[in-house]
Amino acid sequence: MLSWIPLLGPIIQGLSSIFTGFFSEKTAAVQAASATTIAETNASVQIIQATQDDIALRIIRDAICVPPAIWSMLIGWDTIVAKHYPAWKFVVADYPSTVSYLPYAVLIFLLGNIGINTWKHK
Repeated sequence: MLSWIPLLGPIIQGLSSIFTGFFSEKTAAVQAASATTIAETNASVQIIQATQDDIALRIIRDAICVPPAIWSMLIGWDTIVAKHYPAWKFVVADYPSTVSYLPYAVLIFLLGNIGINTWKHK
């Protein structure tokens, strides 16, 4: 680009080649990471598609997902609505400490399904 300038041209060209090499390495790393993410997402989509018609898995998945989803909904209700209408409050018990991760896992699973379905219909 500016290599025609006497004395400064080669210096500028050398610096630009250094920066180009640096950014090409970064670009290659980002491309490798995105290829891994795409491969993992495709594997998840294939698993969901393979188990889509299995009625037993759907019943088990629903049996696991419904209680934490209802629990999360009631917590949200108590947080938002019951502040203004205390008589409408549900008193929701804490989740047992042995499975305290379950509501969060279910919410992430449901949000992941939304993301995977959006990815499929892209």
